[in-house]
Amino acid sequence: MITTFTCQHCGRTCRYNPRIKNQKYCSSVACQNARRNLTNKTRARKSSECRSLRQARNKRWRDIHPAHEYQKKYRETHPDYVQRNRELQKGRNKSRQKELAPMIVKTYALSPQPLKDGVYTGFEVKSGKIVKTYALMAQMQTQYSL
Repeated sequence: MITTFTCQHCGRTCRYNPRIKNQKYCSSVACQNARRNLTNKTRARKSSECRSLRQARNKRWRDIHPAHEYQKKYRETHPDYVQRNRELQKGRNKSRQKELAPMIVKTYALSPQPLKDGVYTGFEVKSGKIVKTYALMAQMQTQYSL
């Protein structure tokens, strides 16, 4: 007869307790907690009543202990956490920003050829997307001094 077994949680070889049938976990606290958690999960998965009771219990707890109050108290008591989070958030915000390069949609408007009577098109590209390139029209005249 086999007098030892291997614990399914920690993997140690242990002696069977003759009072327990089909023993799979040793008597350590961590292994017993793992066994209990597995049993509870299995029971909740099979029983809709158990699941609804757990949901109601969790809802009652959340109503009594709102998350935003917990977070507010935590921030008040941990100023170093708040400062570190602000610095990290600034970095995250910078990495999310895209570099806005000027974008010209109507590229044919930049032609160096005069439209009529020596009128050229020209405009200042700042930042963002330029859609209407015909907005700035200029007439250039050359003066020759002799």
